[in-house]
Amino acid sequence: MNKKMTFEQANAKLEEIVKNMENKGLTLQESVEQYAQACELLAYCMKELETGKGQIEDINERIQRIKNGEENLVED
Repeated sequence: MNKKMTFEQANAKLEEIVKNMENKGLTLQESVEQYAQACELLAYCMKELETGKGQIEDINERIQRIKNGEENLVED
């Protein structure tokens, strides 16, 4: 898998693979290869989503600290 692939690109490729696998014309070997690629893409997408989730949680925690007066909006 291309390391520079964005989440959106990986997700689109994953959707493409699913459509290909639903096509009953694939050989067993082609199906196995598509499945392996889909698993790699899925793992990458899940990792990216977890990273995004962590960033959102960090932002929300900072907002809460600002609301509580524990942190200034503009850092010096």
